Amino acid sequence: MDSIVSASRQGTDVPQYTRPAVNVIHNSKEVLSLLQEKNPAFKPVLAVIQAGDDNLMQTMNQNLAKEAGLDITHICLPPDSGEDEIIDEILKINEDPRVHGLALQISEDSLSNKVLNALKPDKDVDGVTDVNLGKLVRGDAPECFVSPLARAAVELVEKSGITLDGQKVLVVGAHGPLEAALQCLFQRKGSMTMSSPWATPQLQDKLQEADIVVLGSPKPEEIPAAWIPSGAVVLNCFYEFLSGRCCFTLGVRMMTKAGRRKLKGGSPGVPVNGLITEESVSLLAAALRIQPPEEHGEQRPEMAQRTAASKMATALLETAASLACAQDDIEISRGQTPKAVDVLAKEIGLLADEIEIYGKSKAKVRLSLLERLKDQTDGKYVLVAGITPTPLGEGKSTVTIGLVQALTAHLKVNSFACLRQPSQGPTFGVKGGAAGGGYAQVIPMEEFNLHLTGDIHAITAANNLLAAAIDTRILHESTQTDKALYNRLVPLVNGVREFSEIQLSRLKKLGIPKTDPSTLTEEEVRRFARLNIDPSTITWQRVWQTAHNPTVTVLTIHSCTTDSTNHTTTMVVPSPLPLPKALSSPVRLLDTNDRFLRKITIGQGGTEKGHSRQAQFDIAVASEIMAVLALTDSLADMKDRLGRMVVASDRDGQPVTAEDLGVTGALTVLMKDAIKPNLMQTLEGTPVFVHAGPFANIAHGNSSVLADKIALKLVGEEGFVVTEAGFGADIGMEKFFNIKCRASGLVPNAVVLVATVRALKMHGGGPSVTAGVPLKKEYTEENIQLVADGCCNLQKQIQIAQLFGVPVVVALNVFKTDTRAEIDLVCELAKRAGAFDAVPCYHWSAGGRGSVDLARAVREAANKRSRFQFLYDVQLPIVEKIRVIAQTVYGAKDIELSPEAQSKIDRYTQQGFGNLPICMAKTHLSLSHEPDKKGVPRDFILPISDVRASIGAGFIYPLVGTMSTMPGLPTRPCFYDIDLDTETEQVKGLF
Repeated sequence: MDSIVSASRQGTDVPQYTRPAVNVIHNSKEVLSLLQEKNPAFKPVLAVIQAGDDNLMQTMNQNLAKEAGLDITHICLPPDSGEDEIIDEILKINEDPRVHGLALQISEDSLSNKVLNALKPDKDVDGVTDVNLGKLVRGDAPECFVSPLARAAVELVEKSGITLDGQKVLVVGAHGPLEAALQCLFQRKGSMTMSSPWATPQLQDKLQEADIVVLGSPKPEEIPAAWIPSGAVVLNCFYEFLSGRCCFTLGVRMMTKAGRRKLKGGSPGVPVNGLITEESVSLLAAALRIQPPEEHGEQRPEMAQRTAASKMATALLETAASLACAQDDIEISRGQTPKAVDVLAKEIGLLADEIEIYGKSKAKVRLSLLERLKDQTDGKYVLVAGITPTPLGEGKSTVTIGLVQALTAHLKVNSFACLRQPSQGPTFGVKGGAAGGGYAQVIPMEEFNLHLTGDIHAITAANNLLAAAIDTRILHESTQTDKALYNRLVPLVNGVREFSEIQLSRLKKLGIPKTDPSTLTEEEVRRFARLNIDPSTITWQRVWQTAHNPTVTVLTIHSCTTDSTNHTTTMVVPSPLPLPKALSSPVRLLDTNDRFLRKITIGQGGTEKGHSRQAQFDIAVASEIMAVLALTDSLADMKDRLGRMVVASDRDGQPVTAEDLGVTGALTVLMKDAIKPNLMQTLEGTPVFVHAGPFANIAHGNSSVLADKIALKLVGEEGFVVTEAGFGADIGMEKFFNIKCRASGLVPNAVVLVATVRALKMHGGGPSVTAGVPLKKEYTEENIQLVADGCCNLQKQIQIAQLFGVPVVVALNVFKTDTRAEIDLVCELAKRAGAFDAVPCYHWSAGGRGSVDLARAVREAANKRSRFQFLYDVQLPIVEKIRVIAQTVYGAKDIELSPEAQSKIDRYTQQGFGNLPICMAKTHLSLSHEPDKKGVPRDFILPISDVRASIGAGFIYPLVGTMSTMPGLPTRPCFYDIDLDTETEQVKGLF
């Protein structure tokens, strides 16, 4: 080796087998010289982690690196080093900015997937990580590291004059990264490539058919050399450089009868006709490995320093094995190892003190980031909505994820997905998981769907604390005198009586300018101490969580199901956390569908002293606290909103708020962590914020304003934030524009409207679709007429988006049963209806690659001038705002208010809440109030059965028809399929 390098340095003749490697070394020196002209301080460093004593390999690396002008550092570990020791060394080098490449020389027994993927993809010079292999498989070889062994082998075969196009190549005995790289590179050259282990019954037949045989490991003694046909090219490509042994085991030669005899018992060692020696291939592989990476020529600042880089890191692409799309969603998710969340955070520009890590793959992002990036220009803002869906959903989440994967991982545009946290109601009920699907999903999907970082549990605790406070106050006011009540509210502590901060706020609200509790008059004491809540006006409902009851409470549940059958159940609920003389009937936050809690009677226990009343439970995501979380823009704003939440009216008709109950500070404490967005990643390593999850048919159905605002800063001016609205455009999109955009002040640039052939057929008159029931043939066979008839719903939803002045791109989520004629028809009719573009999408089966056309269309549409406008002026009377939505969006002839709804409207108007936007609580299965009315219903009267107010969140929400805020479970819920493997602790059946 020294003589070869020396000869090349002196310009003398070198052996023929070394010439390819010497050429690479010379080219590397020229590239390095050019890079150092721009940046004299640049000095590439290759690190090699070696487990064992392989001085020969070490010497070759050192000599070649020295010749190329590359520094090399060896980290020598004991031969018996364990996986954790190796990974620790890898992680150290990953974070060392001086090192530009990292190679492994360790035994094959230590080459686990965990070890290989501990390498940073942009330092993986041997191309063994899933990221680099995935890019290679997907055709992005120029953007990734490729196995030097595989490159050397293919290059030298070509240099020998052998044409690869049309050749039959058999790779035998190879496995892992080398096998994948060899197959891909030969296929790129037009070869027909197969792979086989040594121990296969059909090996002789496969060998006889092959033009080129690639040996990935030594030939077993029992395999006769005569199996390889005369005239075949044999290429020895043992993965020795990772095994800690000498890598001079490569060779390419034409096989003759004599040559076949040399195969006996192991590696061939004699070249034929001096074509290519074994040493030439190994030397070339080593030279290719130490090439200076051009992208490191300029010392790259971290994304945190430049806030919005032109490219976000595109890690975690599908591996070769992952590309077979016949897997279940959960298998695809588990087949991909997410990058460490701290690595993801660093890639997207977050500082170490701006994240709070939850496990390995989730983190919360601190709001201080907004102050640091306040001068950063926002990126483009894109909303994903949908047509009126079937009960199975149409894939908005999958489209959202596929779109950001296409933008970031394929078009190299910064992008962020912002999604809602799914409720366990749909997860265990009808819909199943909500992490996307196929090759367009958030990972790990189990963590996404179950608990996440506990935000919903925080809402549970806060909601139920407020519920307990309401009934507790009613009880104590009814059983105590003004003086006794006042003395308990402002107790004497260590001889001193003081108002708390929140009590001082109540005094100010009452117009009592005093701070000394002893100076209040009897009238002022009465006004301060008594809220005089009218129980019949209480609007704050309970949700399902452990009770805060001091005694055993008897809860009588009267439930009325859809078949009008009445059920009564009595429950005795122990209360582990006592509050002095508290009423607090069983307080449960239910994040699971339970129709039997739609109507209950509380206060049946002896300690409640006859203060029973009718109430109900709501699903957690219907809590106003969830809506507040989604619409707030700071911790201070959230505290104000929580305090403004109206829970009832007093006997004079004035609103009673959480602030009046003195619970605002406590609610804020419970929500202080939930306000921070949750950072996760897609299957292709692009960033995702998962934050807040208000129901779209009850609340406004959009993820948090904070997540959107932070993401818009992180992506930079040329980047994209793609956020999703729940259900159809008539619900989620309308609320996004009229409620969320008013609260955030953000202006959307484009709408992606998701449609499926399946849903359009339903709107065209197809049979009903039921979750868990096989689809009828109308949905699995071509039916052009049904599609054409159903496009009326798509056209209507396009028109709704146009009311707001935002360009619409239709994303047709293609299923395998859709035909080309059906796809073309939908796209054509969508464009005729005014869509900016209509694009078929294949992200489920192909990941981001299947949504590149959609990404290009969205990028073009978002660059058009925005003419965004709200649908109505909030100063209009409540009834008129409801009418505008009903007539303009739904297509109703008019609205009809029940006496209760009219009474509530009058009360809210009198209380000063008439200028809030409207959040319609309506079925998502139809533009009308009747779920079975498909297509575009016309000339119907929209019934408003009730009207409620979410004053803290900032909207009035009318209940349309028989809309319930507690969904019910179907006959066969999804929980039948969900289980836990107690040995592996893996969740089964979530998808």
